[in-house]
Amino acid sequence: MIRYYVWALGEKALSLTPGGKAFYRAVGRVARHRTQGTGGQLANSYPIARKARDLVPPGGTVLDLGTGWFHHDAFLLYLVGDWTVFLFDIEDRGRLQYIRNYLGYLLDNVGDVSRELGIDEAEAAAKLRELLALGSREEIYARCNFVVCITDQVERPFLPERSIDFMVSNCVLVHIRPHQLPAELVALRKMLKDDGAMYHMLGHDDHWAFHDPSVKWPSFNYLRYSERAYRALFDTRLEYHNRIVKPEWLEIFGGAGLRVDDYEAVVTDDSRDSVRRLPRIDSRYASYPIDDLAVIYSYVLLRKQAPDGDAEAAPGRVEAASS
Repeated sequence: MIRYYVWALGEKALSLTPGGKAFYRAVGRVARHRTQGTGGQLANSYPIARKARDLVPPGGTVLDLGTGWFHHDAFLLYLVGDWTVFLFDIEDRGRLQYIRNYLGYLLDNVGDVSRELGIDEAEAAAKLRELLALGSREEIYARCNFVVCITDQVERPFLPERSIDFMVSNCVLVHIRPHQLPAELVALRKMLKDDGAMYHMLGHDDHWAFHDPSVKWPSFNYLRYSERAYRALFDTRLEYHNRIVKPEWLEIFGGAGLRVDDYEAVVTDDSRDSVRRLPRIDSRYASYPIDDLAVIYSYVLLRKQAPDGDAEAAPGRVEAASS
């Protein structure tokens, strides 16, 4: 696991270096210019698009939380429904080349995409070809009825209250610091219609393990460390993972005034074995059942606890670094 630790410490050093974040991103843009948007994890996105198809009314509104570089889930939403989709992120990461890469990837795999989403293959291919023929992000957004929404003021509503039918995210909430989550979820709750819903995909396995091919997947190595040790080794400004596990998520959602209507956790024999093989488990996690610690990823469907009034953020008990 040498590369696992070297990568983490290297990123930490770079994040503390003046200009390190800009350098990190510049190198990433050069290295991934032709590949960003290809080989995406579509399997994780299909359930999100299918759930939207089932729950969003015609002409409804959807908020894509943390839309990223090429709007991974928003374009699948475009293929399955006729909605206004708000592309929300704290900064504008989108690039026309990345978007074209992704649209081309979807077109190359349109047979699988159409089968997974239950849509006509020819119609989906025609839609993707039409988007690829457009010359700018603005034209693509207009054709898809996408509305860009960029703000870092996430602790208060950034769209009208009770205006959104459905909110989605794909491995986004796990990268928000725990002390910020309650207020952000309350803000999202305020923007959600009283009969609306949120659907979040949460990636629970160790994100640092993705950088080291020698680490057997799935890995939950982060469960070994106290908050102090983890902050010292892994907490960077470039790639943050909040290490929140299922029981903690349930507490945070409830404290934000959100009711869990469904929680689908993916746990396997391999993931249980991965947790059992750890030399130790930190006291923060030691009291939780193994099936709560061995969740690889999960999908959670949330609704407002009550249609009247707005919940205030509850602090919860999840410890975290404050910066």
